[in-house]
Amino acid sequence: MPPRSELQARVSRSCGNCRAVKRRCDRQLPHCGQCTRTGEQCSGYRDEWDLVFRNQTDHTIKRTMEKRADQTDVATNYNPSPLPPPGLGSSHDELGVNYFLYNFITGSQSSSRGYLDYIPAAYTAGIQHSPMLAASMAAIGLVTLANTTRQPQLAKHARAKYSEAINQVNIALASPTESIKDSTLMSVISLGLFEYISDFTSWARHVRGAAALVVARGKSQFSTSAAFPMFNQVRADMVAVCMHSGQPFPEDMCELHEEASKHMDTTTAFWRLGILATQCTNLLWSVMNNRGEIPWSDLLEQATGLQGELQYIFGILSLDFGYTTSQKPGGDPAIFYNEQFDVYANSSAIRVWNNARVLHIKICDSICYILNQILAADLVPATRTHVELRLLDTRETLSKLGKDIIATVPQALGVISSTSEVGRGIDVSSSINGSAGYMMTWPLYTAGKSSTMESEARKRIIQRLQNFGHNAGITLALQLVEDIIKIDQCANRESLIPISGPFKG
Repeated sequence: MPPRSELQARVSRSCGNCRAVKRRCDRQLPHCGQCTRTGEQCSGYRDEWDLVFRNQTDHTIKRTMEKRADQTDVATNYNPSPLPPPGLGSSHDELGVNYFLYNFITGSQSSSRGYLDYIPAAYTAGIQHSPMLAASMAAIGLVTLANTTRQPQLAKHARAKYSEAINQVNIALASPTESIKDSTLMSVISLGLFEYISDFTSWARHVRGAAALVVARGKSQFSTSAAFPMFNQVRADMVAVCMHSGQPFPEDMCELHEEASKHMDTTTAFWRLGILATQCTNLLWSVMNNRGEIPWSDLLEQATGLQGELQYIFGILSLDFGYTTSQKPGGDPAIFYNEQFDVYANSSAIRVWNNARVLHIKICDSICYILNQILAADLVPATRTHVELRLLDTRETLSKLGKDIIATVPQALGVISSTSEVGRGIDVSSSINGSAGYMMTWPLYTAGKSSTMESEARKRIIQRLQNFGHNAGITLALQLVEDIIKIDQCANRESLIPISGPFKG
């Protein structure tokens, strides 16, 4: 076998400016020393994923698309890339892992990819040491590719790989040592994506299992850097499950916050948003189950406090992860609603912004519901006017939040990646980015169920969620969109109780 150097040219780890002028880069953080000395704005360094998987992902996708165009069978025609991940047993395994990495992990290759960044590059670079994680990635990659390219044969391989991964996870969970390893939790979280092709009940059951595993791992789990993003992922999924099911956030997971805070910067937007999400979940539960034992004024005060904290988080996000708003005159209205779209640095920024918007929508829905309860009582004119103005202002905020979520769709789909790189018009039925449906289903569902969403915008959301279901195989999206369709068909929307959406079906 020829040496690695003959198969792939050495990839430079220098910053973009140093690569351009071919000078030695000292690779200092956060900025290159050469750029600092010359007064240049450092363009940053390549993501490690580019260095590990640069050839194999691009080659795999290219060959896959060529096979789709030729309508040939993947199993007989797939030619592995020059540098396949070691330890993979077949071309299907390799194809699935590569597709998973390309669409869900390698965010630096496209500002619309990299949805799941909780798996460090070091783990996947040594994937041969974790057959369970390899099987999990292969299963998700194959089922996503099968659904987006409509290849039933690949779907069969995906289900076989899923069964293999589940069996390996069950074996690991039975072992006191294997059950608490990061690779086991990574596999469990990854396999949760497979449940998107089932329904909410299956997905929720899987999320609760992942949460139980996080609790079982105990306080010592935070000794590794990989534990924090995984904890955040499970917590975010658990928030969605609790909100949709009308349940409070599990106390045993909340107890882990104190230990996690000892190892993290608790001033960051990510940390504060995670804590706020659990508080918001419990507030929703209190509001939905209040029968007068808690004064509505007290609940309004709680909701207002959470809204204030969220506004502060939005301020941090604006400084650290700002985005730009652009126009696409004549753009496909199914993608560019009102010819508008927003551009973010990467998919992680889209995700954290939309997570914050989802929480803000839920808080605003709670405030609207509480204000309506207060207005049902006898109030002096001055107080009534004040409450009505607060209600109007909150509804305007809701409307803007929903539109902001819709404006993230073009980049999430991969239609655009920057203001200077706007994609050409595409068929709304086409699936551009394999991970888009997983990233956008819950935010769009939340926006679509908002009581203030315009009818035309809601129809666009319905169309997009149906697209995720029919063309990306995400059955969960088809199940959730039924709630929005019922709202859209309701003639008297004012009779709807705002607190019943976006997660409570």
